[in-house]
Amino acid sequence: RMHNIITAQRTCDTHFVDEALTMASSESDSRPTMSDIRLFPLTDFVGLLGGIYEHSYWVAETLFLSLAEADEEGTKKMGTIVELAAAMKQIVDNASHEKKIELLKAHPDLCEKVEALNDLTAESQVEQGRAGLQTLTDEERAHFLSLNSAYRTKFGFPFILAVRNATKYTVLASVEGRVGNSQEVEFVAALKQVHKIAWMRLLAAVRIKEPAGFLTCHVLDTANGAPGICQKNNFYPCVCAVL
Repeated sequence: RMHNIITAQRTCDTHFVDEALTMASSESDSRPTMSDIRLFPLTDFVGLLGGIYEHSYWVAETLFLSLAEADEEGTKKMGTIVELAAAMKQIVDNASHEKKIELLKAHPDLCEKVEALNDLTAESQVEQGRAGLQTLTDEERAHFLSLNSAYRTKFGFPFILAVRNATKYTVLASVEGRVGNSQEVEFVAALKQVHKIAWMRLLAAVRIKEPAGFLTCHVLDTANGAPGICQKNNFYPCVCAVL
């Protein structure tokens, strides 16, 4: 099993980025560019970016108002998707502890996905394969549900992991590694995962003109039970973007 976990942890996954690049180069791509977004009124701005952070439209609303104020002062700067991501991240980081807890609790519970697998159609089970949960054995499923229950009871929010196309070994190793964390350590770890999810959602929502290149690598940090920090860009470890 350990060999399988290590193999899964070190598997580079370019599927999501390949999709982003294909969409970016497509003439039929209807996603807005950064130039478009800078001209959006509040409704369109929040409509596009309100879901980047799970059920937390206040992040996009706060950003819009701060950009409007900066524009009046002549200090507005948001030219790239990286700057957009950084601005949204800063808003979350500067929010109150209560707001951050609400954000963590807004995320769906992986446990619900696992419990629902037996009731899903064959097509839906294939879709759930993106989380690697459809291949859990009965023993692994019981182990995951037990760990997940212990995690939620201990921390008060759902287990959050930002890895697209993750294998079950990645998911299991992550929850095993993080359930033993202290409240303080896991609070920080969970928020890091939320920021990574937001970054990947931005890449999917915004059209990037002539991207110079991307790199994504799902390597697990076994000490912390989370995807490892990319050596090229430790700001958003899941996906590196060279823009």
